[in-house]
Amino acid sequence: MKSFFMFFVLFVMIAASEVLGEREVIFPEVAALCAGCFLAPRLVWRTNYLKMLASISICALFGLLIVLFAPFPLWIQFSLGFIIGQLVLFFSKTSFAPMISAIALPILIQTKSPVYLIAAFSLTLLVILLSLTLEKLKIKEKNAYEPVNYNPKEFFAAFAFRTIFVALISVIALRFGVKFCIAPPLLVAFTELCNKNSPAAKRFFAVILLVTLCALAGSLSRYFISITLGFPLTLAVLLAGAMVLGLVKLFSFPFPPAAAMSVLAMLIPEEAVVFYPLQVFAGISVLSLLTLILNSSVLK
Repeated sequence: MKSFFMFFVLFVMIAASEVLGEREVIFPEVAALCAGCFLAPRLVWRTNYLKMLASISICALFGLLIVLFAPFPLWIQFSLGFIIGQLVLFFSKTSFAPMISAIALPILIQTKSPVYLIAAFSLTLLVILLSLTLEKLKIKEKNAYEPVNYNPKEFFAAFAFRTIFVALISVIALRFGVKFCIAPPLLVAFTELCNKNSPAAKRFFAVILLVTLCALAGSLSRYFISITLGFPLTLAVLLAGAMVLGLVKLFSFPFPPAAAMSVLAMLIPEEAVVFYPLQVFAGISVLSLLTLILNSSVLK
């Protein structure tokens, strides 16, 4: 049933996007939420459902506001969004890093429509309601939230490190037209990897491989099912979802940002689909290497 719920949410999202003709309905981080809520025995983040909904909504709103009212170069807007996302994470006292993607995505693709905010709120709420259903049916362990009390010195040392390098990579990626090297789910992965206590930080190569393969799954599904054969995007998403599910079981590692990479492939311009996995591989490789430097020196 847990896997069925994931496919149901993905189907609702893409079907709504195609029926309404609104690409802003596609919220890639919903795949990460599904992975974190449905594919693990318990919620993978230290948070509660109310904070999940509030943080996604607040960050999505900030992302739109930056695009609409902060007339700066894209790399500055993007870096500003990353800064705000990290601060919301700190003050929320949770480990719910997907909120960072919620603020970064509308900036990267320059979304100005309130449809994005509505979609982010509605899809997150849907995932939460289904997760509560699983708990009610005792298919999934009930969530028990314990606040994360960040060490301010350590958090802001990592905060400064991440912000500086994301800004530098953003300048380079945007300058050379490879902006998906800084795809929003990669910022989430970067943030989670920088936590030495995170399971992901102990599986360095698995993270790189899983993130890249999920991006490849989304890219191949869209290219062959939607672009080449002309079938509805909904079929491409369901196929990508099936491949992601297989990868998660193969790796025994439900790393939520990886799942989001497969759905982001459905949102990018058609001409970017072929080289999307390569950009993602380059991005996650560089960010993973940076986390090794951070965890071994800055936070030592």
